[in-house]
Amino acid sequence: MLSSSQGWKQRRTGLLMAGLALLLALAPAIAHAQADTLVLVWTAPGDDGSVGTATNYDLRMSTAPIDGSNFGSALQIGGMPAPLVSGSRQRVVVRGLTRGTTYYFALKSTDDVGNQSTISNLLRWDWVFDTAPPAAPTGLLATREATGARLTWTANGEPDLAGYTVYRATSAGGPWTPISGALIPTNGYLDDPTPAVPVVWYRVSASDGSGNEGAMSAAVSLDLTSGGALANWDLDAGYPNPSRSSDPVNLPIVIPASGGGSAELQIVDSGRRLVRRIALSSFGSGNQTVTWDGRNHSGLPVAPGVYTVWVVAGDRKASTKLVRVP
Repeated sequence: MLSSSQGWKQRRTGLLMAGLALLLALAPAIAHAQADTLVLVWTAPGDDGSVGTATNYDLRMSTAPIDGSNFGSALQIGGMPAPLVSGSRQRVVVRGLTRGTTYYFALKSTDDVGNQSTISNLLRWDWVFDTAPPAAPTGLLATREATGARLTWTANGEPDLAGYTVYRATSAGGPWTPISGALIPTNGYLDDPTPAVPVVWYRVSASDGSGNEGAMSAAVSLDLTSGGALANWDLDAGYPNPSRSSDPVNLPIVIPASGGGSAELQIVDSGRRLVRRIALSSFGSGNQTVTWDGRNHSGLPVAPGVYTVWVVAGDRKASTKLVRVP
């Protein structure tokens, strides 16, 4: 837990609550249920944002939806466990439920000076068991941002999506360690600071409101050395541009003396969806031309529209626009 005076923490209540709310926003999830029993599972928040250990939990239940205005009037669940260190998995058993009745649950946490988090996600239980996990996320990108790594990916479309977990490894084959703590409600994450290694690898998984975690995404690597920067890279305008759907596009690129390495071209449509990756590991240094055949990951021609081609290597990116016409 961060060391600070009580007065300092009280002055920062707004910031602390924002951090706790973010970590709790999609925390509770159903593990399993019996005839009259439900097991709720969540990831512990910190005392100061994602750091340290909270002081206690306040879990509420109701047969009507719970929000910030009626949280205090909902039934309080007793027997809550003491909070564990931030990022720990915790659970509580709720008994005496009536099959066929819909129940709603919401959770708050409190720190050591009485600051209470905002309400978590609203968890609904209607006795319908869900065992199907979300799909693996796609379009994972990693770029340097100051002392950290900025990760973004394409948002999943499942209606019961609860959030994402980010995994990191210091070798291509793992092991993979979760680093994001509580489920992340949005399709982005800043890993800061990164470990003191030359290269890191990242993967992301998605989980639903029933606690089902899907498969991890394809791995993406990030070069953390100074040589991985794009200082000597250059991406010129592609040609032909505009180009017809049947035409390949040539992309002139200048690759520094270190070669293509782990760099790649990433082609993104106007909706910011990644449609194609082209690895540059086989290209040597100097002036090179990379040819895109106008197809997506599945080998199908992309639709007419505006596309952005990014060359991504280390902590910087360069881009150029392409137009595809019928």
